Amino acid sequence: MASINPPQNQQQNQQQLQKQHQNQQQNHKQATQFSELYTTYIGVSFAVFLSLFPSLHSQNHRLLRRLRAAEDELTELRSRRQEDSKANARVVEIFATHRNSWQLEERRLLRRLDDSSEEISRLRSRLVDVEAEVEALRRDVGERDELLSFMSRHKGGGNGDFGDDNLGGDFNHGFDSRFWSDAPNLWQDVQYESVEPAQHAKHYVVRRESPWKVDGESTGVTSKLKLLEDELLNLEKIGKNSSVKVTSLMRKQAKRYQDISGKIDDLCKRMQESDPSEPALSSEFRSQRQTEFLLEAFQLQQRASETGKKLLTLQTEIYSHSLGDDPETRHAMRRCLDGIRSNFKDIQRNLEIWLARIMGDLEGILARDGANRARDYYFPKYPYANSFN
Repeated sequence: MASINPPQNQQQNQQQLQKQHQNQQQNHKQATQFSELYTTYIGVSFAVFLSLFPSLHSQNHRLLRRLRAAEDELTELRSRRQEDSKANARVVEIFATHRNSWQLEERRLLRRLDDSSEEISRLRSRLVDVEAEVEALRRDVGERDELLSFMSRHKGGGNGDFGDDNLGGDFNHGFDSRFWSDAPNLWQDVQYESVEPAQHAKHYVVRRESPWKVDGESTGVTSKLKLLEDELLNLEKIGKNSSVKVTSLMRKQAKRYQDISGKIDDLCKRMQESDPSEPALSSEFRSQRQTEFLLEAFQLQQRASETGKKLLTLQTEIYSHSLGDDPETRHAMRRCLDGIRSNFKDIQRNLEIWLARIMGDLEGILARDGANRARDYYFPKYPYANSFN
């Protein structure tokens, strides 16, 4: 057994060596085939690459050109974008400037519209006032025409004798206005003696003192104005800041009454300087002066009437004004306003009575101078006074 085993082992070793050699050969063969195949692949690939190289090169150039064109286009787009941004910014700036100018113009036009509205309102109110003044002037002109026509008829018939019917016709039909159409029941205590020729006129005077010889103090207007000023000062102390507007309106009304009273005083002084009973004056000159005085008194009466209308408006505005929250202050202001209102009414009434007396005496003198024989006296036909109760 020992002699047989070594040869078998040797044989087995040889077989193993042969198998290893075969495996090596087979591996070498496979490696050679793979190398040949790889070389063939490389060669074929290189050949294909070489065959495709011109087209790839041209395609590469074409792609490069497209890339450069795209880059140029992108650069141009960027520059355009920058220019557009600058242009848009400029447009926005211009639009903002225009918008500011438009807003300023709009504000200016709105202010102008407001001013125009105020101007229109002012002009409308002024137009109403002007129309009222025109109407008053028309009435004034009509009254003057009636007075002048009466004087012309009066002078034209002055050389003859006047009976009661003729005298009444002159005075009743010579005027159509409301001032001359009222019933002759006012100032009946004024009576004139029968009129003789002009040279004896000085001996025939009124039974009482002529109204133009009475000043504002005698009529009570001056004292009422002083009392009114004291009450206005008292109202300012009571109301303080709440009565500034009311006090201002009342002072304006008091100023109107002071102006009218001053003008009446001036008229009375001028009438005293020109004595209507002076025989040295001619009848025509005396009648002319008395006519001028009568027209001036008529204008003052119209102004006093307008002032009375303003007093009504003032009273409405005053009593619609707030008198404050304190009950005591409100009561004191109400009492003070009532006193002021009463003074205004008294002043208005006294002025109208004063003017009515002056105009009545002037009409009586004109009637006396125009008639050689008057059997009755003439009653003034002007309204007594406006009622403000």
